[in-house]
Amino acid sequence: MNPSAGDPPPRARARIAALRLLAQRRLTEAQLWARLERRGYHHEETLAAVESVKRDGFLDDCLYARLFIDGRAKALGDARLVAELVKRGIDRDAAKSSVRSAERSESERLDAARVKLFRTRPGLSYPSAARALERLGFPAPAIYRNLRSQLHNVGEAEDSP
Repeated sequence: MNPSAGDPPPRARARIAALRLLAQRRLTEAQLWARLERRGYHHEETLAAVESVKRDGFLDDCLYARLFIDGRAKALGDARLVAELVKRGIDRDAAKSSVRSAERSESERLDAARVKLFRTRPGLSYPSAARALERLGFPAPAIYRNLRSQLHNVGEAEDSP
């Protein structure tokens, strides 16, 4: 396509495309790079566009990670959250740091996941519950401590008048 006299230069077109992509949804830096490159922008154009939107505050991987973690409706363990962030292009160390500083701790998320699990499947066995919680990324020792504590609390409630 031949640019007409009124068309913006390639770097400006890449920035405009980046801003349009970011207006549609929050993206990580890696996701924005990939989308711009898929659209056919050269490395230099993509680099200039990404640096520009980062400088202007429209692209922030740390903010993306915080919002991703705190906005999850489904309670997930730290390991699964880190893996999800890394899959989206967040640096592993930055992902771990964001997960550590999350609003809810892993034990709070584990409690929420256990409560939801037994609310939706009341007759679930202890081993099946443990496997379901492991699939959500919670560590086995924490799961077993949590389930034992819950069983202990249920036993005390049944013994009281």
